[in-house]
Amino acid sequence: MAHSNTDKSLHGRNALNSLFTVLTQCQERQLILSVTKDYRIGKSGFHNKKQFYAPFLITLTNGEQWVLFSTTSMRTDRIKGQQWDASNLKSINSKISMALLIYADGLPQKEEVEFKKQREKYISLKEFSAIDDIVSQEELVHLIELKSTVNMSAGRQKDLQGHNFEDRVSFVLSDKSNLLKWQLDDKLISGTHYNLFETIVTGLRLDPNETLSIHATSDVQKIGKLPTRGNPKTDVLISVYTRQNSTEYYTLSCKRSSKTRVSVHEYTYQAFSDVLDPNNKELKDLLALFQKNPTLSAFGPENCQKLTSLIAPYRQRLAEWVLGGIGGLGNPTTQWASHIVTYNNTTFKCTIHSVREYIAKLHQSHKKGNFGTDFSWTYPSKKRGKSIQLKCSIVD
Repeated sequence: MAHSNTDKSLHGRNALNSLFTVLTQCQERQLILSVTKDYRIGKSGFHNKKQFYAPFLITLTNGEQWVLFSTTSMRTDRIKGQQWDASNLKSINSKISMALLIYADGLPQKEEVEFKKQREKYISLKEFSAIDDIVSQEELVHLIELKSTVNMSAGRQKDLQGHNFEDRVSFVLSDKSNLLKWQLDDKLISGTHYNLFETIVTGLRLDPNETLSIHATSDVQKIGKLPTRGNPKTDVLISVYTRQNSTEYYTLSCKRSSKTRVSVHEYTYQAFSDVLDPNNKELKDLLALFQKNPTLSAFGPENCQKLTSLIAPYRQRLAEWVLGGIGGLGNPTTQWASHIVTYNNTTFKCTIHSVREYIAKLHQSHKKGNFGTDFSWTYPSKKRGKSIQLKCSIVD
């Protein structure tokens, strides 16, 4: 029993450390102003000024404050103490607008179900609760992100969310606690956004017994710009050091959205021609004509038919360039994407496929694009006539 209690205590500390890491990352990305560990206050008129406690108090960018509790198992008897603290903390500090109970990402499904069942009891008002919600680490970050971007334009929100996701992917892949949990299969180690880590290393087909360390970066300065000074397809560059004393590189293109179609490519007709076939003048002229008349109606049915026929032999090459940068400018090892990671803002579902697997899935889908390709052809906002923009479906 003593050993069991020691394990539980260790598990609890690991979960708190994991949550603190998540909050520190949020602060570094300027999603929150501050994090206070071991927050304690008491009621006015009473001697004990540390009677009520929360592991964390965070201050959001609008000055609002949340208290956060952490647990490793869904036991209502344990949560009763946190309910008592939450109720009193909110009554004493009027800036506290929310009390949340946080559980780690990547729990066994059976345990996660228990948290969701209890959450539903609070939401449906079956039970009174001073704790406003029960959420995973990932859901917590999403809530914080929504609060911090509520007054931003849709475009600014989209850019920030994309960069935040790239930073999160690079951080969790580099996190040593995730590597250790994966290698040891140790349930006492919480990890940080472990489900995201596990999804990606599984998708990359890495072997925990052969992997010594993983380092990832989303820093554009380290990944490098293309010769045109544009951004490469690689959003996250991963270096995996193996027991064979070798370094293997993997490159991720990250797509985060709640939409079913997203923009994936924007280049001039000249760039399209250079990559597909610089010697095919008829194809180049048609691409130039489409850039000048970038709608199907303006381009005309006869030209649509011609471009469909002319581009057919280059369909695979086009897809590899559009999605991975393959065959275009840049360093093939570090700037061409080997894999595509998608993240759904609504369901929080993350998937990973190699670029060629992703293309195969696009081929198999019923959502066809224009000119016999897997992409919708259009033009970027406010750049009509200057370049061609392609969009494609998000596939699971």
